[in-house]
Amino acid sequence: MFQHLKCIALLFRLNMNFRILLLFFAWFITFLLPMDSFSQFNPLVNSKDFALYPEVETGNIQGYIYDEKGIAIPNANIIILENLRGTTSDEKGRFLIKNIAAGNYNIKISHIAFETLTKNIIITSDQTTEMNIQLKSTSFLIGGIEVIASSELIPTEAASKTYIYGGEIEHYQASSVKDVLDLVPGIQKTDNSNLGKFSQAAIRGDETDKLSSLGTFVMVDGMPISNNANMQFERMQNINTGISNLGGGVDLRTIPADNIESIEVVSGLPSVKYGDLTEGLINIKTKTGIQKQRLKIKNNPDTRELNLGGGFSFQERKLNYNFNFARSERDVRKVGDEYSRLTGQLIFSNPILIDNLSVNHKVGYQIIFDEEEPKGDVYRIKNYNRGFDIGYSTWGKYFLTEDKSNNIEFNGYINLRKENSMMSRLIQSDLRILPNGDTVSSYIGKVETKGNEWLVGANLTYNNYFFTGDFLHRILAGTELRYETNTGKGIVFDTLFSYYGVESGKRPYSYENTPKQILFSLFTEDIITGKFPFDFDLTIGFRYEMYRPTSFNISGIFGNGDLVQSKHGSFFNPRLSLFVPLSEFNQLRINYGTTSKSPALNYLYLPEDVLKWRNPNNNSIVYLRYNRFAPDLKGFKEKQLEISYDQKFREAIGVTLSFYYKERRNEFEEQPIPVFVNTIVNGVEKNYYIDNYAVIKNLGWTISKGIEFILKTKKIEPLNMTFQVVGSYSFLNRSRNGFEFDPSPNILKGQIPNYKPTSGSDTLIGFVFPPKGSWSDRLQFNYLIRYTLPKLGLWVTFRAEQIVFERNQFYSLEPMDFTKLNTSEQLNFNFDREMRRKNSKWLLDINISKSLFTGSEISFYVNNFIDDSAVWQYSSSPTTISEIKRNPPIYYGIEFSMILEDLF
Repeated sequence: MFQHLKCIALLFRLNMNFRILLLFFAWFITFLLPMDSFSQFNPLVNSKDFALYPEVETGNIQGYIYDEKGIAIPNANIIILENLRGTTSDEKGRFLIKNIAAGNYNIKISHIAFETLTKNIIITSDQTTEMNIQLKSTSFLIGGIEVIASSELIPTEAASKTYIYGGEIEHYQASSVKDVLDLVPGIQKTDNSNLGKFSQAAIRGDETDKLSSLGTFVMVDGMPISNNANMQFERMQNINTGISNLGGGVDLRTIPADNIESIEVVSGLPSVKYGDLTEGLINIKTKTGIQKQRLKIKNNPDTRELNLGGGFSFQERKLNYNFNFARSERDVRKVGDEYSRLTGQLIFSNPILIDNLSVNHKVGYQIIFDEEEPKGDVYRIKNYNRGFDIGYSTWGKYFLTEDKSNNIEFNGYINLRKENSMMSRLIQSDLRILPNGDTVSSYIGKVETKGNEWLVGANLTYNNYFFTGDFLHRILAGTELRYETNTGKGIVFDTLFSYYGVESGKRPYSYENTPKQILFSLFTEDIITGKFPFDFDLTIGFRYEMYRPTSFNISGIFGNGDLVQSKHGSFFNPRLSLFVPLSEFNQLRINYGTTSKSPALNYLYLPEDVLKWRNPNNNSIVYLRYNRFAPDLKGFKEKQLEISYDQKFREAIGVTLSFYYKERRNEFEEQPIPVFVNTIVNGVEKNYYIDNYAVIKNLGWTISKGIEFILKTKKIEPLNMTFQVVGSYSFLNRSRNGFEFDPSPNILKGQIPNYKPTSGSDTLIGFVFPPKGSWSDRLQFNYLIRYTLPKLGLWVTFRAEQIVFERNQFYSLEPMDFTKLNTSEQLNFNFDREMRRKNSKWLLDINISKSLFTGSEISFYVNNFIDDSAVWQYSSSPTTISEIKRNPPIYYGIEFSMILEDLF
């Protein structure tokens, strides 16, 4: 163990590029050599486990895992506790572990929906011991909803994760993944289940901060749902539709919730298998394989939804399908402001050669009709987004050994998102004479976005395990390649009847001129399990991410630049975690590492800025054009540290306490550039300040830290209840480097002009000072009571959200002599910089699911059932008191579902 720690310490002191070469070389050797060959080179390999020496007597274990009805249980975990050898059961419930030294062992069998079982077994030399194991189910059905009672009180992995299963999603009656995230600890519920507005997520971040949302990685069935290629610079956004997700995260409305099998939300550091992220991972798996044909119908005050899905098998092959239609009204009193979503998918699962290779194929299609055309609107506004999405992905696993411990996972995908959006409005102007001699004083201005977002990618991961002495190594190594681009006409409008107005100098913008984005990554990870002097899991890994790589730099080995030169940066991201079971009832988890995020294309290739200026010499109109492309913009990086302590009390209560610190540097931020025109007026040279245009640079930074507390109980049988309390405190501080510019400094207030507009002038015009920043924090508690009664087919969940306080403050670094301000200016000065605190509030929700007849159930929910608006009164100015409603209004919904086979 000391040798391992010394090597680790030495590794992190080496030059970064040398570390990359060293780790990649180790990965390459491990990848090429089979397990037995590797063992022959390593004298520390434990021969009792691999039977490399003929004098060691070994045997095998094979078995069958099934439930009380005799039905096979796939994906059950089987682990030998004495040496941590393990495997999982296949689709037929079978498993095999080979080459185990003869002796007495304890075998642990577990599955999320069943009680964990430990059995003693004796391994006999040259024999295969059979184990037929029945597990007792902890789940039950309410109609078609599977209620799973998790048996784990504290985490079993080093990273902080939340697992949400399909039954809970259905019980919650979520319409999209955005609704599901309300079930994640620390997430504040701000809206009801409605599809009318853009929605995005930020794990341990601020969803209103676009970079936090952009850095939240969303994956569905192994395919990333990327927003890197989104270039909809002209997409409708207002109080009804919400803020556009341009430059932010994925619009989660596009992912239906009804066909989800499970969601894994990683709020800490994920495995190195996942990259191009900073804020966390949302890993979604949809239903596959054999499923009964099931129809679901939802209804709430403004949303209707229908879902039909199922799956069947033929000759060892399985075909699963799902179709979903949802429609939301933004305002039920209006016609012409609807959002409609039609989604379908087919998944074909094909075990080739039965035990050696399994392959899945998925085809998905989605059409969006997002309309806004208020009837009777005097400005004749009409907006829409009528795009579609079509994709294909394949994933699977090839087993290199009979016991399936040595395998290769693969994944490939291609996705096309068609953008077809339009905005139009009435433009009124002075009388104009057209080229054909006609005159107009008003017209309908229209701007369209016509483009294609392409995402093509693949990844390959090799998995294996081996022993060095008494230490078990579970390794993975692989590579990932992603290609993203925009094609098409881009932003299209008639410059004669411009949407932007008669005197606008803007021009159409084609996507064909924007370069492509290529992301290439190498990664490797080793999970070392052993005892010295206590049991531990030590994870050491790294991911080398290259954002649009251009060339290999051999001198980078010696520290002269990056080893691989990339247009938008190459990032070495090490990750280290330690999982220590201190006893049977408590454990310690420590995670440290870095992640990075590539620039999205909408940050790299912004449309040009056009500034209008009237020349005082002849009153002519001049349009000044500025290219805002940022082809050399680099990605940004985040480092994260998390320390967690978990404690169980008598197998009845589990408590987790976590502390985390995150720091992002070199974020994408706009830097305003003041524009001056130097001209001669009446024989005198004069500088005119025109306006600002903005360029994107690596200037921003964000620091976030927090504490999370989770307490949950086992089911209290006399009450048929479980309880959970989640507390979270989060703090964010953000600002940027660069400068702010004030064109009209006030000398009487201590602001001395300090900006020189042109290199050939000695005149100082304007005032430059450091940018402003802000901080915010929040203390939140979530309470959950879950009541289940299988005999009656009843499931009731009560949720309460308590915001103890929310605070925020903006701080300006603009120099100003406070003593030279008058009374009104001093009042405004203090008002702009004071801390604002929102008072405490509660939000109470209830969900009820009840079986009706075989295969059928009805679910009902009420959000904010006490109809508390949580009004907050605040000062919007030094002399004005305003108020806002912090809780969404009372809201309710109902769902009915039935299994069609059971009905007939």
